[in-house]
Amino acid sequence: MNRAGDCRLICVMMVLVLLTGCATWTGKGENTEAALTKQLADISRRLEALESRQRNMTDILAKARGAVAYIWGTYTFVDKEGRPLRHVVNELGVPVADPQGFPLVDVKGTGPLAVSNYCGTAFLAGPGGLLLTNRHIAEPWWEDEKSDPLLAAGLKPVFIRLRAFFQERVESVPIEVLCIDERHDIALVRTVGWAPTARPLHLLAQPGPDQEGQGILIIGYPTGLEAVLAKLEEEERVDLEEETGECTFETAERLSEQKRLRPTITSGFLWDVLPHLLVYDARTSGGGSGGPILDWRGTVIGVNSAYLEEFLGGNYGVPIQFGKVLMAGGGKEAATRAESPDLRRLYEHERAE
Repeated sequence: MNRAGDCRLICVMMVLVLLTGCATWTGKGENTEAALTKQLADISRRLEALESRQRNMTDILAKARGAVAYIWGTYTFVDKEGRPLRHVVNELGVPVADPQGFPLVDVKGTGPLAVSNYCGTAFLAGPGGLLLTNRHIAEPWWEDEKSDPLLAAGLKPVFIRLRAFFQERVESVPIEVLCIDERHDIALVRTVGWAPTARPLHLLAQPGPDQEGQGILIIGYPTGLEAVLAKLEEEERVDLEEETGECTFETAERLSEQKRLRPTITSGFLWDVLPHLLVYDARTSGGGSGGPILDWRGTVIGVNSAYLEEFLGGNYGVPIQFGKVLMAGGGKEAATRAESPDLRRLYEHERAE
């Protein structure tokens, strides 16, 4: 007999002993014996239901992990002539900064390309590699204070890398941004040149009034690669960082090759359901943005989008209904859709020098 069966038998036997003792003490004869038999049958059914729920949860988590992707992005800005931002350097070739410590960048700069790296989460929501994520993952310059002056100056954001890592594939796959919601932090993206075989997650058909107070799961990559690296042995982590640098794209590639790039799962409860917002206490942080919010049946009810550093009990998500609108053809077409092959080659060439 397996461990689960042993535990169930022990529980039933303990209950049997207790109830038998009660029956002997009360001395109610056959009526008590019949009631005892019925109670044992009820307890057995409940234990079977608990075991079934545990097995179902294991299956739910395995399927969900396969549908969740780690997103890596690298981008810069270009002017109307296509010249990318570069660091301004001094006569020694060292990048310089302003009095506040911010690096000086300019399209006329002569230093390295000025890029921003970031990471996030997305999940399969439809066939052909369709994924839902946050708008601030699909357009990281959206509502970004550092990007606002560059956009105001007429510069255009361009992706150098925009990649997704899946459990079933060692190499990263390029993705393209299809459309965004102009009011809510949600976007629709798609893999390019390859489609995952993992099944898309089931999306909630219609929100109901009984959602508040229910248990939820969040799957994603909070803290980016830091949480993944923390699971390694100290020696492994040090060797990896010496080889690839600390939390770089190359780090993600190596972790994926080793089958170590696995999403983190946290749980909690849904405390507020608003037409435009979900509020819950399942823990998350930067990097977990764009991950699915699941109920305990494995159905997606929202997209994880924001958290409050000073209050762990207040995290926020976008209801999945807004994602379904994008999948049905709604939303606004993205202005910056995919990687620039020319800029990526230039970036990789300069880094290799």
